[in-house]
Amino acid sequence: MKSKQLAVIVALAAASVGGAYLALSKGRAGSSEIARGEAFLLQVAEVAPKVVRIELERGGAGETTRRELRKEGDGWILVTSDGYPVRFEEVKGLVAGLTSLKIDDRMTAKKERHGELGLAWTAEKLDDSGRGARVRLYTSNPDSAEAGSAAAPVIDVVLGEERANPRAQFVRRFGEDQCWRVLGSVLVDIDPRRWVEAELLAIPDGEVRGVTFNGLTLVGTEGADGRVTYAAAENATPLAALATESGTVQWTDARKEVATRTLPNWLSRLELDDVRRAKGGAPDPTLSATFDMVRGTLKVNAVRDASDPSAVWISFEAAPKEGAPSADEINAKKKYPGDPYIPDWKAFAAKHAGWEYKLPGWKLNALEEAAKLPDEATGDGADPNQPTRIPSARD
Repeated sequence: MKSKQLAVIVALAAASVGGAYLALSKGRAGSSEIARGEAFLLQVAEVAPKVVRIELERGGAGETTRRELRKEGDGWILVTSDGYPVRFEEVKGLVAGLTSLKIDDRMTAKKERHGELGLAWTAEKLDDSGRGARVRLYTSNPDSAEAGSAAAPVIDVVLGEERANPRAQFVRRFGEDQCWRVLGSVLVDIDPRRWVEAELLAIPDGEVRGVTFNGLTLVGTEGADGRVTYAAAENATPLAALATESGTVQWTDARKEVATRTLPNWLSRLELDDVRRAKGGAPDPTLSATFDMVRGTLKVNAVRDASDPSAVWISFEAAPKEGAPSADEINAKKKYPGDPYIPDWKAFAAKHAGWEYKLPGWKLNALEEAAKLPDEATGDGADPNQPTRIPSARD
């Protein structure tokens, strides 16, 4: 079904370029016979229904970042993120964008000048400026029975710098030296968030009624005005943090205030930076949390990446509450991603089972703020009887 949809989208894009009647020259490096106004990649419309794999590469700092998209069943997956489902709209947009590129002007055919346009990319040396990207479309997978000579890309193009007024981009076919300026542009984003559903949750204010985090319990109370206020329970245990010379780290009043301000709204807009198959391992008790809500419970298990301690990945355990009020009224107000809503917690648990999500820095910071040692950032571990010391230039 989605192959037909892709074909329709591309056919419409191909029709919009108009006047294209010659296929691209495929074999001559240094020159191509394409007239102004022709489609730069006319054959995309023909091969689009057969495309089953897309490879994206972008250079920078001496290395290449690569993403691979692959058709699987009726949908697409992000192979380089362990096969997580891809938003088909993004695949359609990429292919339709390639189809709509129209020749505006012939540029240089000198290899030594490719870098000026963000197109310096060869089999031996990639573009390390970060301005260029390479896109390859395939009609077979490398592990399929049809692989072999058919495993070569049917489209292999380098996309360079963009220009405005009119919207344009520098491009060339990989293996050819001739460069072109085309009307239109194609964004090659290798960030996984571009390709998958990046929004995990957008819980509305007041839905969370309690949070358990690192030995602290926060309890929410709904007032007459419908607003929910939170307070720390008195049974807080010492933080499960690194041992210090002074012993255990307590939940001081200042620390409880920080936690009360940040934790109840932590699910208000939860997004991912990347996704992978769950690797398991014991959750980090300093970053894991359980949220008690009106219509369900959610446990967020956090683990630090052994190869990159600065990276934190989370997984979910979710369950609906029996007899909870309907969420239809709240969910009816959702108009676009980011609007608050209540998920079907049973479906949510099934959808996210077996996956771990990398936390964006701003969401990780909100957790770490409440787990910091007393004398970090808040200053509540300092002796109030000692004078304030202002550092001098000699410090």
